[in-house]
Amino acid sequence: MKRIVLPLLLTLAFYGESLFVDLLPPGTIVVDKVFIPHFLLVLLSMMGICYFRNRSLLYAAVFGLLFDIYYTEIIGVYLFLLPIAVYFAAKMSKILHANIFTVAIISSVCVALVETLVYGMNVLVMQITMTPNEFAMMRLLPTLVVNLVFLIIIYFPFSKMLQQRKKEELNE
Repeated sequence: MKRIVLPLLLTLAFYGESLFVDLLPPGTIVVDKVFIPHFLLVLLSMMGICYFRNRSLLYAAVFGLLFDIYYTEIIGVYLFLLPIAVYFAAKMSKILHANIFTVAIISSVCVALVETLVYGMNVLVMQITMTPNEFAMMRLLPTLVVNLVFLIIIYFPFSKMLQQRKKEELNE
């Protein structure tokens, strides 16, 4: 039963992103701002910081592939970006002491990295004509705010669960 909890939470975050977009369409709170939830990425980056790095990378690759299949037209974008972001988070946690502030900074950098690289890919494929300034003001900053609020809400219970799970697995 305990082995199912983590994949179940990640799956809920995966589907929670689409529910968030359905319940909060663009322009409902602030006109001309787009809030992109990256709840899965926030959880995966927390896993990279508080849990085993290799397992976190495996979850990131699997859910990145699922994300590509379910949401995008190009297979491989999130398959590579999510593990890179999780690897970055895990390496940064070795330098910085993991607390809510550093996890928030690392997670925000991961979200910004993924969102900016996806924007760059979309510009290269000529799917969008948004300027970098418009992207930063209309999409990136609101996205960082939404994901930071999610991180603040989920940080304490999720990090405690990850630490307990890590202790249990080390004792087995």
